[in-house]
Amino acid sequence: MPFRRILTELMDSVPGSVGAVFADEEGEAVDQVSHNGDTYHVRFFGAHHGILFDATRRAVAATDMGTPKLLEIRTEKVDYFTAYVHDGYFIVLAVEAGSPSIRAHLAMEKAIDHVREEMGY
Repeated sequence: MPFRRILTELMDSVPGSVGAVFADEEGEAVDQVSHNGDTYHVRFFGAHHGILFDATRRAVAATDMGTPKLLEIRTEKVDYFTAYVHDGYFIVLAVEAGSPSIRAHLAMEKAIDHVREEMGY
């Protein structure tokens, strides 16, 4: 499946990547990958980060500042990068805490472009 290849390339381009998920507007995983094979955890964080990203999008929409592109959440062990793709779809990348976020940001932009292309946008 092309989305799995895109997610794998995303993870391979960001040192410390743990997992990545491409999900729909309801948080349902379209596809996911992880370095340790733990797809349950990847689907779980994907669904929950989708809820957070949707709430952020609605809050920002109320301020008339445009559509958020990326939500970054840093925890003690893992940093999460959630990015809007199109029509409610989003990608979440989980990376070991402390990894350089600029690499994740740039890799997410590239992955989003590839996903949009696959979706015909």
